[in-house]
Amino acid sequence: MNRRILLALHRWLGLIAGLWLLTLGVTGIFLDHDEWRWLRQVEVPENWLSPSMKRYLPATVMRYVASDPTDENRWIGGSERGLWMTHNRGVSWEKLLFPNNRHPQVLRFAKIRADGKPIIVIATDDGLWAMRNFGGSITRLALEGHFINMISPGAHPGSIIGVDDFTGVFSLNVDQPEVIQMHDFDRPHITGLPDTVTLYQFLFDLHFGYGLLSREWSTWINDFGGFAVAILSLTGFLAWYLKRKWRRTKTPPQPTRRRLIMTGLYRGHAPVIGILGIVPILYLSITGILFNHILTFIEWGEAREVRRESLPPVWRYQSLEGEIDQVVAFSGEPERMLISTRFGVLETLDGGATWSAEKPLGAQRGQLFRSGEHIFYSTNLRQFYVRRGNQESWDTMSGLPSIVYDAEFTDAGLFVKNSRGFFKEKGQYAFEVDSLNHPDLEAATLYLFMIEIHTGNVFHKEFRWISDVLTVMGILMVVTGPILWWRRKW
Repeated sequence: MNRRILLALHRWLGLIAGLWLLTLGVTGIFLDHDEWRWLRQVEVPENWLSPSMKRYLPATVMRYVASDPTDENRWIGGSERGLWMTHNRGVSWEKLLFPNNRHPQVLRFAKIRADGKPIIVIATDDGLWAMRNFGGSITRLALEGHFINMISPGAHPGSIIGVDDFTGVFSLNVDQPEVIQMHDFDRPHITGLPDTVTLYQFLFDLHFGYGLLSREWSTWINDFGGFAVAILSLTGFLAWYLKRKWRRTKTPPQPTRRRLIMTGLYRGHAPVIGILGIVPILYLSITGILFNHILTFIEWGEAREVRRESLPPVWRYQSLEGEIDQVVAFSGEPERMLISTRFGVLETLDGGATWSAEKPLGAQRGQLFRSGEHIFYSTNLRQFYVRRGNQESWDTMSGLPSIVYDAEFTDAGLFVKNSRGFFKEKGQYAFEVDSLNHPDLEAATLYLFMIEIHTGNVFHKEFRWISDVLTVMGILMVVTGPILWWRRKW
């Protein structure tokens, strides 16, 4: 009798919550892979987004910028959605095309000089490209097919330094792009890392696929959790539906065929996907509920700390593989580098054998880049720093509402670009909004719309409460499922 009650509870929880859990599973897999080009470049109407999501839209249009040294009215800007140029300081923009109708994601600019001439090197999800004349043709430079998530001016004139898929750091000279130097960061010795991390930071990385093993393996584990939720929802519904259908039809399939179908659905549902998916489904569900109430969660999670040695291996930093978000070199100092990681900025003076944490910058992920001889770093905690490469101390920038992606020095002054637009320095690294605008594409990306679906904002801003209830039902099914399986096995 107890098992029958438990089975009925399990079945009805699934029928009530199954459709939403299926939606969470599928959209979660998509959101795990923000590197997928089609998610970033397929467009949907802008009015599909909620007001809270629209504030992220400008960042998808333009993150990285460069100005013409000879004409401050001419700017180039790019993002995952493409590349644009203006001749009239943002009044109008025209799209710049890559050769052979390619449409890679633009992931960073490196603005350098070679033989006295300015060159813009463009990092994309399809290798490196070069623009040797401002606004002119774009040509292939190196590393075709590689996901280059970062480039920056190198230590020597005409050189760049970059990161290949968050793992390998390389250097090359634009005049000899076929000669690529890979920097060896195997078994680095790192000092100054914090002994603890906030519970919010750990759970954030856990939910978004960075918190267990390497970046790649953590993402695949989360993907399996989303896949498991989707398969469990579908197989559970099909088993319920087919039984009802066969009872009501006059000509049901033969008993042997019915038994074969139901056995296949059960084995795919319980002893395979159901058991293997318990752990990722549970932690994704619990952290998902917390993220439904992000403001309260941040305040609660930031006030609690956990020791690093008690966390999964990726937090112990025995390797930097998959951990390098950005890299910056110092002019004339090839052995000295900065990298941005989950623990903030690390510095090496010996080519990567030893690293020390830049403690004044905190231990949070951020955006690290170099423009000219200045190095910039900012985080989502609204901390903004800048320093000249030959200085040891960091200055604080003010007047900026969100994390900074790029900066450009012009005859008119220093400009920075963030998700809200362009900001100009008015003195002492204090900034104010500038009239320079990015293109108005009048469309959103499919990736942002997937976030709207995943969070439930597409239905109503308070849908998170319904999502909480349905997710708790999913957790109850994960708990009752193994109990039911234990009696039947295969």
